[in-house]
Amino acid sequence: MSIKIISTVLLSTLILIVGCKPKSNEATFSVTGKIVHAGLNKLMLQEVPYGGKPIVTLDSITLDKDGNYAFRFIAKQEGIYRLATEKDLEIIFINDEENIQINADADNYQSYVVKGSKNTNDMLNFLKQYRKKDSSLFATFYNLDALQKQNGKDSSIYWLQKQKNEKIIDLNNFVENNITNATSPAIIYYILGLSLRSMEGAKVLALAKAAAEKTKAAPLVQFVALLNTQVQSNTKTTSIGIGTMAPEIALADPNGKIISLSNLKGKYVLVDFWASWCGPCRGENPNVVAAYEKYKKKNFTVLGVSLDDNKANWIEAIQHDKLNWQHISDLKKWESIVVGTYQFEGIPFNVLIDPTGKIIAKELRGQALQDTLAAVLR
Repeated sequence: MSIKIISTVLLSTLILIVGCKPKSNEATFSVTGKIVHAGLNKLMLQEVPYGGKPIVTLDSITLDKDGNYAFRFIAKQEGIYRLATEKDLEIIFINDEENIQINADADNYQSYVVKGSKNTNDMLNFLKQYRKKDSSLFATFYNLDALQKQNGKDSSIYWLQKQKNEKIIDLNNFVENNITNATSPAIIYYILGLSLRSMEGAKVLALAKAAAEKTKAAPLVQFVALLNTQVQSNTKTTSIGIGTMAPEIALADPNGKIISLSNLKGKYVLVDFWASWCGPCRGENPNVVAAYEKYKKKNFTVLGVSLDDNKANWIEAIQHDKLNWQHISDLKKWESIVVGTYQFEGIPFNVLIDPTGKIIAKELRGQALQDTLAAVLR
């Protein structure tokens, strides 16, 4: 699985995003505590605004000789804030409760202790595990790069490449699970920003859409619009043909779970674009079913990508036509992101992908599908 960074500008914008949990009225929040070994430095209370705007300093004080501090501020919504000195200390927190206490040691500020903010502690627990996985992945990248430059043994390079791919998958699964299970829009936004470092943009977009639908948070909706524009502008410039790598697809299945094409890497995959309302598609389905049943035990599967806009009709067609493989859709008919990504103008349409993710055939219908699979899956 390749690492795709959408763009430096977009990534820097998204990492500094703040979630939004509307409150009925403005509320007053306090953050107090002690920062030892910081000296008589100025401590600033700062807001990290949504959309990558400049960080706003709300207030500043000089720590007393014991390192004590106290801030009060007013906010309408849950967001990400930070305590910072003019040197290296930066402590982030979420204002999910009105009274929060943060104690830290300036000599080891990343191990600060937070009381009174569940969301902050959840975010810190995530970051602790994320940094461990990310550091391990970076070390593998470093060792692999050094070995390749030294023309090392093929077996050693192969082993490191295998380790790299496994660690990317592990990191992305960890990130995805946290995005899916988080309830705080602020945490979701923060993790989505980090996810662009290792995930395909299409997968991040799918996760963001699901989170926006779940939380109804306006900043998440804005995130989706921004990322959708970026993903579409990137994919439309890529030619889709035999011999090219298949672009990522990541959409929800009928149960709302995000399914990615990249998760099927290692298998031959027929990506089948269809819809319940498409007569020719329904006519071709028995042929696809026959191919699936014949070759499913030979490292072959089908991923159904629907251009439906009615969920009930989509599910009914899956059941009626006995399409016993994974199915995904964004239920946007011809406005689906996959239309531009895979550059087709009509359905049924399909591409056959090999275990490396490369397109080896396309537009296989009727006997052509059976003959191609017979040749490939001997």
